[in-house]
Amino acid sequence: MKTLERNQARKLRSLGWSIGAISKHINCSKNSASRWVRDIPLTATQIKRLESNQERGRALAAMHPNSPKAVWTKIRDSITEAAARDVRGQPSLYILKVVGAGLYWAEGYKAGRNMVNFSNSDPSMIKLMMLFFRRVCGVPSSKFRGVVHIHPHLDGEKAMRFWSKTSGIPLRQFHNVQFAMSTAGKHKRDTLPLGTFRIVISDTRLLSRIKGWNIGMGRWACLRGE
Repeated sequence: MKTLERNQARKLRSLGWSIGAISKHINCSKNSASRWVRDIPLTATQIKRLESNQERGRALAAMHPNSPKAVWTKIRDSITEAAARDVRGQPSLYILKVVGAGLYWAEGYKAGRNMVNFSNSDPSMIKLMMLFFRRVCGVPSSKFRGVVHIHPHLDGEKAMRFWSKTSGIPLRQFHNVQFAMSTAGKHKRDTLPLGTFRIVISDTRLLSRIKGWNIGMGRWACLRGE
């Protein structure tokens, strides 16, 4: 949940929201909101709109190219960019198998016996898992089903179109949108405007294979390193 709150806070800050307004909207402390968005610079126009003189002063100081915040932002960005270059090109089937099985181990639904279910709100992760299911697991296009989980006040049809394009699963293979009220409070209902997407595959053998890969990965913990 903290990840969802952080993402929403960063989105609102990029729109010019004040720390106080962000903390009220997503129902978190000002300290948390400030920590999550401190590396996001505001435009001069956005700064003028801030309610607090103190916050305007901090935002102006943060815009200075030699401010500690600006310096550390550059350092973090350079580290991130360098690390991103370490992971490039097309992955081998083995790497894709390990990554996909690992993600399913962490995020997939494992209690069932014959249904593969993987849910997430990150489009990049959904794309990666679809690549895993297609290339490594050999799942034919006709076996995929999609389910969108979203709050009732949001646009379910728009979400279905988005996730269909993201996953490559045709809309005709989607189940009905699953609407659900938030149990975390009304301030958190808009953190996922396109909801969460669930990939569904009815295949007992595939689920057994993925569980086997997870068991094999678990045995790595027993290996002695040098």
